[in-house]
Amino acid sequence: MRKFTAAMIPRIFKNRNLVLLWIGHIISHGGDAIYQIALPWLVLELTGSKTTTSLVAVSAYLPAVLFSLFSGVLVDRFDRRRVMMFSDGARMLLIALLAVYLLKGGTSPVVLGITAFLVATFATLFYPARDALVPDLVTPDRLTTANAFISTSGQFAHLAGPVLAGALVALVGIYHLFTLDALSFAASLICLAMITFRQTIPRKVRTGANSHLSDMMAGLRFVRREQALGLLILLTALNNLFIMGPAIVGTPIFVREVLLLDFKAFAVIEAFMAGGMLIGSLVVWRLGREVNPSAVLFTGMILDGITYSLLFLVTTYTQTCMLLLIHGIGIPMITISRTTIIQRAVPGHYRGRVFSMVNLSVMGLTAISAGLIGPLAEVFPIGAIFLAIGMGAALCGLIGLGHGGMMKLVPAATAE
Repeated sequence: MRKFTAAMIPRIFKNRNLVLLWIGHIISHGGDAIYQIALPWLVLELTGSKTTTSLVAVSAYLPAVLFSLFSGVLVDRFDRRRVMMFSDGARMLLIALLAVYLLKGGTSPVVLGITAFLVATFATLFYPARDALVPDLVTPDRLTTANAFISTSGQFAHLAGPVLAGALVALVGIYHLFTLDALSFAASLICLAMITFRQTIPRKVRTGANSHLSDMMAGLRFVRREQALGLLILLTALNNLFIMGPAIVGTPIFVREVLLLDFKAFAVIEAFMAGGMLIGSLVVWRLGREVNPSAVLFTGMILDGITYSLLFLVTTYTQTCMLLLIHGIGIPMITISRTTIIQRAVPGHYRGRVFSMVNLSVMGLTAISAGLIGPLAEVFPIGAIFLAIGMGAALCGLIGLGHGGMMKLVPAATAE
């Protein structure tokens, strides 16, 4: 088994483009981490309604259902770096306008929901473009390493972001947390502008010989032909239906109602989960060559589900922090492995469309999941909800481990 040593790290940092992408991610994901915990907490404070909080959360994920497939066509047609820059610029402007609105006394949850919807609309371009771009920045044998490296930027940011949010909310107020998020997009935009590479776009796509609809249908037919790939995307959707609503809406409710704690405690709990995600990224980085990425992915789903189910038994702040630290380890096991599988299994000219389908399955089902949790929490104890959804998520992982086709999408011997 390969030893992980410090000497491996400089090799990654010699890739200027990857480092710029990584730095931009650290900053923009730090802003995102602040935004993602500030928004639901702000809605809860302004309205006191769990259902309204769920609806605003839904508005932040609904665009994936509506626009992801179309976004995938754009990602495959145009320069992926420029698509990412456009996405960052638009989100920077929208978040900045939201901060101005709040500072001028605005409190309407409708405005918050519309802004969240628009921000998420432009985000449907960014992540498929990023994941489709990475194979243009590194050699095929470094894909898992590169994906893990990019993932650590998000984990570092999400580790520091909630802690900073908890500290800064006392200094600048919750409204200026959105100002910081807008500035983080500006920094990401600068880093992306400095990346240089040659993207190969098939002539038929580059010249727009096909309509957007025909390109979209071609991507869907490709996934339909590759049955194991289609099943992987379907299982991703089901897993996110179980997990994401409780993660976004259920966690602040759990902190308020079970632990009887405030925003600062919520921020620290989120930071513990981010710390687990960082550990998980490093584990995948270490084992990337030796282990079948499908096995890592489905094991991560099982770990995700079991740890959420155990929240049913948790009653203290310390227990919650420790359990969500362990929960966080499973998240990059899922995301990094799935990204590597698709990058290796899908031809370059289809990558944007396939990653957009993954984005649809993740974000779209997140919208449904987030929309269900608020109303369910009005009726059932939040701990019981975590127990049920955790069991469903773990079952998704067990199904994946037992399916031969999905386990053979990228065998360990050719994973790198």
